Amino acid sequence: MISSLGYLIFDFATVFALVYYDNVPLWFVRFTHQGFILFLDIALSSIYLYMDMLNRNQRRYSRSELSLIIASYLVVIASILFAPISYYIEEDGIYSYGVMVNCVYAILIIYSFMTVFQTLRHIKNKDHRKQKICVLMTMVLWMGFGGIQILEPKILISSVGISAIILLMFLSLENPSEYLDSETRAFNYYALKAVLQEYLSRQKDYSIVSMELDEASIIENYTSSNVIAEVLVEIKSFIEKNFKTPCYRMNRMTLAFIVDNKKIAKLDTYLEILADRFSQTWELKDRSVRLNAHANVLCCPEDYPFDGNVVELLDFAEESETYGRSIGFVRRIDDKAREKRIRHRQILYVVSDAIKNDDIDMYYQPIYSLKEKKFTNAEALVRLKDNQTIGFISPEEFIPLSEKKGMIMPLSSLIFNHVFNFMSENNLKKKGVNHIEVNLSGLQSVDANLPKLMKSLLMKYNISPDSVNLEITESIAVTSGYMLKKNMDELRKFGCSFSMDDFGTGYSNLSRIAKADFEMIKIDKSLLWPCFKEEGTDSTNNAKILLENMISMLLKIGRKIVVEGIETKEQFEYLESLGITYAQGFYFSKPIPEDEFLKFIEEKNC
Repeated sequence: MISSLGYLIFDFATVFALVYYDNVPLWFVRFTHQGFILFLDIALSSIYLYMDMLNRNQRRYSRSELSLIIASYLVVIASILFAPISYYIEEDGIYSYGVMVNCVYAILIIYSFMTVFQTLRHIKNKDHRKQKICVLMTMVLWMGFGGIQILEPKILISSVGISAIILLMFLSLENPSEYLDSETRAFNYYALKAVLQEYLSRQKDYSIVSMELDEASIIENYTSSNVIAEVLVEIKSFIEKNFKTPCYRMNRMTLAFIVDNKKIAKLDTYLEILADRFSQTWELKDRSVRLNAHANVLCCPEDYPFDGNVVELLDFAEESETYGRSIGFVRRIDDKAREKRIRHRQILYVVSDAIKNDDIDMYYQPIYSLKEKKFTNAEALVRLKDNQTIGFISPEEFIPLSEKKGMIMPLSSLIFNHVFNFMSENNLKKKGVNHIEVNLSGLQSVDANLPKLMKSLLMKYNISPDSVNLEITESIAVTSGYMLKKNMDELRKFGCSFSMDDFGTGYSNLSRIAKADFEMIKIDKSLLWPCFKEEGTDSTNNAKILLENMISMLLKIGRKIVVEGIETKEQFEYLESLGITYAQGFYFSKPIPEDEFLKFIEEKNC
């Protein structure tokens, strides 16, 4: 932008110099043309270099690459200083010509074609597609104006072309504010992502230090909502002042900065300074705040390889505090965290491969009806296994990872197709199985397309809606809000039923449960097992009082009750005496594959 402005200024100056050729010194006329050519070269080469850096996913050059760029400028400067130039000044027009002017044409042609070639070569890459299309438009426009200027030198149209290019670039290319956090004016997540991409490409040691506020939500509950932003502004100012490095806002509660290879020896000193500062109060506009916080430290390549993915690097950096070597202010990555990162990558590969190849195994755990004295229901459970690497993978691992990486929707669709196909092919209703329970993920339960998807699948496999019971975990049921209720209402009208899974795991609000439209409540095993831990002790008696009153309350408000995790005859008989509706657990059967489930039902329900 600056070089284009310089180009415009010298373009107008050359016109002025030629119009008043007899009244200005000859050196001034030559000087205006020299400036014109120099800034034109800088403007066009900058556009090319910009596109080159976008395609390389890197924003700086090595010394050897920079040397080549500088050499090209030296050639241009040499032609400006020593090449001859002549001037045509007649009544029908004024313009300049000669070797120096031919340099202008050469610059225009070479850089324009190089830029177009560089852009078209990477146009299929979706990254920075908007910038690439914009640059192509500006180059076509510029080449059109430049071509007219070459063919008709008396028509001074190049400045119009460069003005149009400036306007398009200003409106369409990078806006610095896109990389700034609006609240703190620190660089944002996207800026951090771009910078870390450079560090990965350069393959030099660096560390990411992220400072996370531990009790930010509590502070906000007792103060105004902008207090956290004020605190982060103070932290940002402290870091930039003391460590002379930019600060990035990773997420709402976290700021980060990078210690590069030149300052890596000072890392421990920086951490000591931070720990000391966070032990003191932070002075805001109208209050003093003492913060509980910690600093996560991720060192590369020790903790993360240079050939890794920058998005995975950021995810790893944000999650790293879970595996710190200590619980103090400074928390470093340990072997457990590194192993877990590798395992997560393997799991995601298995999930992706399973979705791609329709390769999942469905297991079914029978559910016993105390009223009908047979197995009338079953819970469908997905299983993933990779025999070559990590073996069996628990849903508690791959479901949260699938949600985080955007794989849960295709995975859930695959699960429903498998379950409904199994129900349809084997006509489970005739075998005494009234319905199959299928778990909904958090994202799927609030997906606006859920009712449409369920209806289309039920119709595709010719399954009655009352054969399907959708399980929603207690945490999702309590926190999901309006969209979940809307989906439940629409699917219930269609004929589906719902059960609340994992009831009693810590999120319960009894008034919500009373109002919620769940036909069944599934009581988690964590409420059952303490009742049989140490018979006769106060803790066991208290656990029984809690469970008995909970079951009594749920029955009185008309809910059917499933108790999970039943493993002994004693547990079953105790729950039977309390009047529960359904029983589920290893006492009856573990989750079993489809063919074993069919045999189990035929044997037990005959």
